[in-house]
Amino acid sequence: MANAVRINRRKRKPALAWVLVFAMLFQGVAALALASPANAKSSRSAAVVEVKGEATYKKSGGSRSYAVYQDLNLNQGDSIVTGPSSSVVLRVVDREDEITIGENSEVYISDLVEKNGGKKTKVKSWAGSLWAKVKSLVGSEEEFEVETPTAVMGVRGTNFMTSVNWKTGETTMAVAAGIVSASEADSAADRKQTERVSVYPAQQVRLDSSGPNNDPRTRAEYADPKALVDVLDKKVLESFIKNIGDIQKEQDKIKEQLKGNLDKGVGKPDGRSILKISTAADLEAVTTNFDRFLSLLAKSAVDAGKLTQKAVDDANASIGDASRKLDINNPPALDKNAGIDPEVEQLKQQAESKNTAYEQEQRELRDNQAKLAALLDRIEADRQRIQDQNRKAVAEADQKATDQYTSTLSADEKKKFEESQRKNANQPAPDSSSRPTSPPADSGSDSGSGGGSTDDRPSAPVLISPTAEATVRNPAQIKLKAAAGTTVRVLNGTEEVGRADGLGDSEVTVTLRALQPGTYNLTAQAFRESAASVPVSIPPIHILGVGLAQVGGIKDGKINLALTMKGFTAATPFYSVEAHLLYDKASLDYRGPADLTSVPGTVFYGSQTAETLRQVSDVSKSELIYAATAFETQGSGAIKPIQLSGDTLLVNVPLSVVDSAAGSAKVDLGYIKIIDKQGNTVYESRDIQSISVGTK
Repeated sequence: MANAVRINRRKRKPALAWVLVFAMLFQGVAALALASPANAKSSRSAAVVEVKGEATYKKSGGSRSYAVYQDLNLNQGDSIVTGPSSSVVLRVVDREDEITIGENSEVYISDLVEKNGGKKTKVKSWAGSLWAKVKSLVGSEEEFEVETPTAVMGVRGTNFMTSVNWKTGETTMAVAAGIVSASEADSAADRKQTERVSVYPAQQVRLDSSGPNNDPRTRAEYADPKALVDVLDKKVLESFIKNIGDIQKEQDKIKEQLKGNLDKGVGKPDGRSILKISTAADLEAVTTNFDRFLSLLAKSAVDAGKLTQKAVDDANASIGDASRKLDINNPPALDKNAGIDPEVEQLKQQAESKNTAYEQEQRELRDNQAKLAALLDRIEADRQRIQDQNRKAVAEADQKATDQYTSTLSADEKKKFEESQRKNANQPAPDSSSRPTSPPADSGSDSGSGGGSTDDRPSAPVLISPTAEATVRNPAQIKLKAAAGTTVRVLNGTEEVGRADGLGDSEVTVTLRALQPGTYNLTAQAFRESAASVPVSIPPIHILGVGLAQVGGIKDGKINLALTMKGFTAATPFYSVEAHLLYDKASLDYRGPADLTSVPGTVFYGSQTAETLRQVSDVSKSELIYAATAFETQGSGAIKPIQLSGDTLLVNVPLSVVDSAAGSAKVDLGYIKIIDKQGNTVYESRDIQSISVGTK
């Protein structure tokens, strides 16, 4: 069996969270690595053989960053961070294995030891791209692994490239020489082998944590050189071109292995590959792809400006066989069907059907959520209307009784009555239009003729919590005590947002209806029939969330939507935000850049932040995904949490109007997630917030 790479996919561990907590995480792992030297472990080292631009490293267990320099020796527990247009090449001292780290990357050396006669090397790549050139391992005791947030690559002697997109959480890995065995694990902590797929030269695999689980063979395919070049750093591609001779030699070994299998009547090179080679023509097509891939990758890199013509010429000068030289002028395309197992094709069709069903299920879920939200809104509106009518009827009856009473009083008695009302209600002097709500206790009136005497006023509720300014999520709850026989109402101004019956000495919990994100200064009052207690102020309550609103009208064929963070204070620091907008594909479209420019006055402003907008569409709907994070840059030290005070603009989203005939379009804010430095969820909401936007 040829040398292979083993990948274990890790479910539901977004790369974004790993990137954010990297600075803390590697120190914890390093502390474990510094435990007692059991099992006769001895340390090894990796040397920096080349550094370009700005790159920093941290020693095991340390928090201070230092500039990387040539001939620097790194050990287990050390880490490297590269900045823009920067790179580092590491060489494992006792094995000559090389790892090329591209720009904007984060790499941590988790294992670099010798144990029981075997050498173990393991690096973790949390962001960016790298190239690994690993010589054949001597025995089964030796290990070489490259780990990403979604994959673990165990190497026996291979040339391969990997890219971690922290924005989307996807790891892309392509093989130039050797074999990659990719498998899923049940969780990040459980790496037991399950189903896997063997990926051969000129093939790639993409691993992420979204969507339904499918047979991993459905995720492997012949590589897309142009797409690979888009995500790989130029230094990684330079390492590829410099190693072209070794790559071709390693490919020759795989070709011989496949030919030997065919001669023995073995069609599948192994039970988990996507290949089935039944004829000599199949073998020729598969192995021809090996060579074509190298030329196509080189051409795409030159076209993208990530490789020079001279670099390709130098590589060709080192290739003795003229038929194997790289052709970047007019290279033939890969045969995407070469040797593909029909069983795998069937699995892929089933997976596509499964994915389509999953997407349909998600759309139906969002639609049902929207319908439910609309129904609840109508019910709430009806309830509010009935309450308003009842309040109006009570107020009118109370006013009528009071007017009848005051009409019998002299001017002095009326003045005394009004002064008594103001004193009892603890109200400021009313203007000429203000009227009393009930007769005074000493008026001698019949309490049955009006709204009840002041002796009938219920005592004010006693607030239990919150006792101080609070930041909460919907639904907020107020705890208090109120006299039995009364109804406690929590008011936002004059609008009721929650009520409960008083239970005397027993505590009452008033669960408020869902409030829009923002800050609220609420009051609580106890009511007995038409008589109300003195209002009790509740400390400010901040309802966490993200608001969606249209800003202005249509201009140059576009509308502008504002996403605003509300209710967040210094007590709720965070690092990253993700929000999803949904709209009809036929009505609106996002045509702006994927990577956004930092805007002053917004939440994520500054050189240590990044924001993206990415639109995905199906037949009828489009989903726009906004993602933003704070991150560590060269020499910046630890990233600081984002702390807000008051409503703050998150991002302005320009949407192009596709069809303005209807005059309006619906936009849903369907999902929001906000996390802290450790990757913990600060706020998450799947409640759909819908607005109607003008498109004329």
